Amino acid sequence: MRDTIDFGIDLGTTNSAIAVVEEGGAVAVIKNNDGWDITPSAVWIPKPGMVHVGRKARERVESDPDNAAAEFKLEMGLADAGMDFTRGGTRLTPPQLSAEVLKSLRADAAHHTGSPPDAAVITVPAAFSLNQNKATMEAATLAGFSSACPLVQEPTAAAFAYGFHDADDRAYWMVFDFGGGTFDAAVVSKRDGDLRVLNHAGDPYLGGKLIDWAVVERILAPAAAAAIGLADFGRDNPAWRGNFAKLKGAAEDAKIQLSRREAVDLMVELTVDDGDTETFEYTLRRDQLDRVAEPFYARAINLCRKALADGGLRPDDIDKLLLVGGVTLAPGLRERLADPRDGLGIALDTSLDPTTVVARGAAIFASTVRHPDPPSHQPAAGEFGLELAYEPSVTTTTPTVAGRLHAPSPVDWTGYGIVLSNPDGQPPFRTGRIAVNAAGAFVAEVDIDAHRASRFTVELTDPSGVPHKVVPDSLSITHRDVEFGGARLTHSLGIQLADRAFAPLLRKGATLPARAREVFRTAGTLRRSDTEAVIRIPVVQGERSRADRNRQVGVLEIRPVDLRIDLPAGTEVEVTFEVDASSLVTVVADVPLIQTQFDAEINLDDVRAPKPDDLVRTLGEVEGRVETLRQSHAAQTPEVREQLDQLSAEGTLTTAREQVRAAAVDIGAAATAEDRLREVQAQLDDIEDAADRPAMIRELRELLAELAELVAGSGQPADRQEHAELDRRATEAIESGNSTRIKSETERVTAFLIELQRRQPGWSVQVFYWLCEQQSRMRPAGEATRLIQEGREALATNDERALDSVNSRLVRLLPDEEQDKVIGLAFR
Repeated sequence: MRDTIDFGIDLGTTNSAIAVVEEGGAVAVIKNNDGWDITPSAVWIPKPGMVHVGRKARERVESDPDNAAAEFKLEMGLADAGMDFTRGGTRLTPPQLSAEVLKSLRADAAHHTGSPPDAAVITVPAAFSLNQNKATMEAATLAGFSSACPLVQEPTAAAFAYGFHDADDRAYWMVFDFGGGTFDAAVVSKRDGDLRVLNHAGDPYLGGKLIDWAVVERILAPAAAAAIGLADFGRDNPAWRGNFAKLKGAAEDAKIQLSRREAVDLMVELTVDDGDTETFEYTLRRDQLDRVAEPFYARAINLCRKALADGGLRPDDIDKLLLVGGVTLAPGLRERLADPRDGLGIALDTSLDPTTVVARGAAIFASTVRHPDPPSHQPAAGEFGLELAYEPSVTTTTPTVAGRLHAPSPVDWTGYGIVLSNPDGQPPFRTGRIAVNAAGAFVAEVDIDAHRASRFTVELTDPSGVPHKVVPDSLSITHRDVEFGGARLTHSLGIQLADRAFAPLLRKGATLPARAREVFRTAGTLRRSDTEAVIRIPVVQGERSRADRNRQVGVLEIRPVDLRIDLPAGTEVEVTFEVDASSLVTVVADVPLIQTQFDAEINLDDVRAPKPDDLVRTLGEVEGRVETLRQSHAAQTPEVREQLDQLSAEGTLTTAREQVRAAAVDIGAAATAEDRLREVQAQLDDIEDAADRPAMIRELRELLAELAELVAGSGQPADRQEHAELDRRATEAIESGNSTRIKSETERVTAFLIELQRRQPGWSVQVFYWLCEQQSRMRPAGEATRLIQEGREALATNDERALDSVNSRLVRLLPDEEQDKVIGLAFR
């Protein structure tokens, strides 16, 4: 059995690949039965019990769409996603489909090495969410891998491949990974043998698939409808599913050919209304493809710029742009990337095959990871077991090896000795006899050969010099020039506060594994007598300051049934986050007052795609917000105009519209649409904040000035203390430029200001006159007229209690959206 995992798998949207580190340290990409380095990520089930994976399945996606599936990686982690194979009589979920691809790759590895690996490092997009990572782990288990399969991010794997391939000792690189379904950009530092991913930006729904569909929907489908006379010819019409599958396949093939040619002649057999077929002919030019792909290129480049800016770097600081993924073969993209004004202006490195570089890097990483399930060394009669501790991959040529002997029955190890020998070393190496202590432990320093694997045998002798067999009796250590600096967290993790603000506990970029703890206080009281009450703390993943614009991945719940006593408002809750090297998360909340812990319910098995009708409604809201902003005076300010222009240049809203239309027939499109719409909403939040921020700051300062005057005139010592704290918090919020914080502090100041005003003589009278001004908005109008007359009578008799009663009833006649706000400010 291998000491290290050694096998690496790139489980891709369009194509997958497997590589292995051979004895001696060489990396080999394992070919499949077709003799290819890559295996199309496609599954075809033509009849029960018959499953085809790879080239043959990919060819059937167009001709037999009811029984062939592809590009299911984008549906990973969605509980309601799956493919019904009509003739096969079965339904497979995305993890099950991915498992079939992994099984095929595992079988190729068995043919190459003689036995199937029981573990492999599997790559995932850095932008994958928690549920998508978990689905990938599930696929590995379903594929028959008996040991835990570590996950490594795709740009990290690519950096590994280039890092071990490149001789430079000190460099900054950027990985530009544009694959079939996802995009990742990563800034990498190589310094004195240490390889680190410094920063990352990505999009789990930006890939070649979107470009293919854009070519179909914007060029090929309209041309086909006009040429052949197809009615209602849209991707969202199930009657044309087969035709759109053929056009999608033609677009993908043409895109590949256009990386080497200026134009491609397409001939696609399409079904017409009467069931016959007609040939659709079209010449697709490279400039047409580039125009359609331009917004997607722009988005990828902007993500690169963000990754650089977040790391305090400029394009001039980067030595090489490492191209990864099939989309990077496009000449138009390469030209754009090389342009210092419209692209990045960083030297392109194409020295490794972009379609297999991720698998190669995953294998190299796998060769540094000890096998997760070492064989159980149960010594037979006359044998001894040995537990070894050493690093299987090192950057020094004099590593340390430690071990401890054990036996079925107690042994006095005094006088026993160990020898470690590498007869094939250059030169051969052999330790002297290393004395074992009374507990059976030893430590030794060994010499290994540079840039290759060194295999050592373990020899054990007793005090009389008699040799004894130990298991295991060998170990291997590989020398590398580069050492991995650790996986990084690609999304910040934290909780949603009562005011919808996001409180991150673990920041994006933290080295994994990572752990963080922070104390929060409850916003309300939780009484044991209130069986319906609950303290619910959403667990959130993302970078937006407004928590509901990020992705909710779990929830912490504290219910009365779990309590021994009531929890007053302001009770401390200690929240702890732990993330392992494969980005799997554990969250615990501890309430010291009752000495009880609560685990977060992070249910990643019930994440579902949004409903098409909900997407249509959200799209309408987004388009309305965009139009309002474009027509507003704020659109003339440079900051707002620049952000609106970027939204248009990246084609985010156009892509969202197309994906919303396709959501009814493609669950992957629904997931893409949801992601795009959430992002557009967040971008619009930022644009509106930029437009509103000066007025918000002005309002907060005016309220602070009014509060200061009121406190100075009639405030108590406690009021002055509260005013000082509010002033401090408001100043910090203004300096931060965070609109969410400014809004929150404005609400706090307003609430305290009204609390003080309520103590002033005549408060009820002021509220009554304000409500009189709102009479036209009250319903029913007759009831409003009667109550206002009753209020005037209370004023005449100076009956303040009766006037308060009138005011509270008048508020109830206001529109619903204003009632709670007015009640909270005036009558609490």
